[in-house]
Amino acid sequence: MKEMMFKIAAMQPVDIDPATIQKPKRRNVRISDDPQSVAARHRRERISEKIRILQRLVPGGTKMDTASMLDEAIRYVKFLKRQIRLLQANNSPPMGVPACPSVRTWSNKGLASVTTPTATLISSIVGFNGNGDPMSFNNEVIGG
Repeated sequence: MKEMMFKIAAMQPVDIDPATIQKPKRRNVRISDDPQSVAARHRRERISEKIRILQRLVPGGTKMDTASMLDEAIRYVKFLKRQIRLLQANNSPPMGVPACPSVRTWSNKGLASVTTPTATLISSIVGFNGNGDPMSFNNEVIGG
């Protein structure tokens, strides 16, 4: 059930703009001017903003508490990594058979110029930086 939910969510467009994320409203509370308190509050606000962004990315994340959502995010990232490996395996030619020119292949310069639906999906999920190199996530190269 979760895997089906993940597959559906993976096909949805992702447009997370931090400006659209609404901060929770505060009541009339006196806010300290102490520099240490200000720094701690700023750090907590940044963490909260990142958590709200992650909640919007994870399927069903807005309906969970933070700890459950983080567990679900871990499972979702692992699922997406498995999907990338499967798509890469399905996209590679069999041993001993030359690659068809209409198939997009992985190289150290990114993807070749000809597209197939599978390669287009992989590149949209993985993404590439401005140099054409695969992006990395948590010091682990994705797509390379």
